[in-house]
Parts: sequence; structure tokens; C-alpha cells
Amino acid sequence: MSIPTRHRFTDQPDWFVQQELAEGVFHVWEPAYREDYRCNMYVVKGSSSDLILDAGLGLGSLRAYLAPFAPDPLLVLSHGHYDHIGSGFEFERRVIHAAEAEILEAPTHENTYADLLLAEGDFAPKPWDSFTAADWVAEPAPATDLIGEGDVLDLGDRRFTVLHTPGHSWGSICLWDEARGFLFCADTVYSGEIFDHLPCSNIPAYLQSMRRLRELPVHTAFPGHGPILSGDAFRETIDTYLESKQRENT
Repeated sequence: MSIPTRHRFTDQPDWFVQQELAEGVFHVWEPAYREDYRCNMYVVKGSSSDLILDAGLGLGSLRAYLAPFAPDPLLVLSHGHYDHIGSGFEFERRVIHAAEAEILEAPTHENTYADLLLAEGDFAPKPWDSFTAADWVAEPAPATDLIGEGDVLDLGDRRFTVLHTPGHSWGSICLWDEARGFLFCADTVYSGEIFDHLPCSNIPAYLQSMRRLRELPVHTAFPGHGPILSGDAFRETIDTYLESKQRENT
């Protein structure tokens, strides 16, 4: 169940939707938020523990929604933007890269980029009738541990290696399940407009991260936005981005 809180949650019964993508891998999303901005959250069930990657907007109780099938997951936050950290405070165990840990301690509209991107007009329906973008509140949720390059998250029958992939933000990370060829690539690689122009973004670092991921034997990529990608589509997405940047520099 949800932890006690005065935080306002929507009372809409279908705020979250889920779909099983592979054995033990579930996609969770918030369908009322605009399709190209909504965060893809992923629950991965292991033999000894469960993991959820990212925590959406925090406008619905994610913890309560997950309770029937993943009551105490480790929350891994791929980075600190508003659409990924909203329900972070609902979970007892939460980890993030050290480069963005300060955001979780004191999140604001500015340091999470809600001030630039969150708009009430992007909801259909709104979480409640009077909702405005100013009503979005990210509760402080300091990390209980930090993760970084090469760390291993062991779920028993599944192991994820943490890859630090700066570019979209300084602390962006991906999770690599080498045994299955599954890459949870968050906001580093996804279909659609690549956000490399935020104040926290760095294009040279992004190019390096993209080239690194391009070399992995990815079977399936699970991005932070947009559709799930086959290995070929994943590599094509990277190639398109790299080629676009090369054209800009010629």
C-alpha cells in the first residue's frame, strides 16, 4: 500500500496501465499524459527481489498500484527529470547516480525541468479538474544509495549492470541485462526528438554514450519514451542521431 502522505493523488481509477513485454518484464505508463512526453516505467521481477525503473509524474500513487504484484521493489531512477521522479518518495529503497542525487533531496520545478515542459494542456483528462502545472509537486526523496558505472543490481535470476551514459543529463544511466540482451536505455536512446538541448545536456558526452551503446549486442531496448525497440531499430535510432550531428558540423 501507499505510504502515509498528504501528497495529492488523482482519484481516477485507471491512471496507470501496464503490459507484460517479456517474462517478468512489465511496462507501466500514465495514459492521460501526452504520448511523446509520458515516461515508460518498467517493473522487472526477479527470483529474490523486484526492481522498478523510474517513477513517473507522481500524480497517481504508483506504490499502491504496484502493491498487488511488486509490493517492495527497488526503485532505480535513470535521472532526475520531473517525468521520472514524481513518485520517488513513495518507495523506501531508491537509487540514482551521484551526479543527480542533489535533485532528489530538493526537487523543484526548475531543477527537474517541469518549468520548461510540464503543461496542464498536455493531460486528457487532467488528474483533477482544477489541475494546473503549478500543482505538480515533487516531494523530497533523498537516495538511500548511489549507483554508478559497473555496479551490478542482482535480482536473483537476473543481473543488471549499470552503465553511466551522460548526455541527456549528467547522471543518466542505463541498465544492461547481458544474458538476455535487454537494455533499459531510459532517455539516452528513444524514438522521436532527442532532448540534447536542456541546460543539463552535453552533446559531446551524448555522442560518446551513443557510440558506446551502439557496440552492445542489444536484442531489445526498453527506452524511457516511445515504443520498445528491436536491436536493429535501436541501432538505427543511434545511427540517425549520429548522422544528424555529423551533418550539423559539416
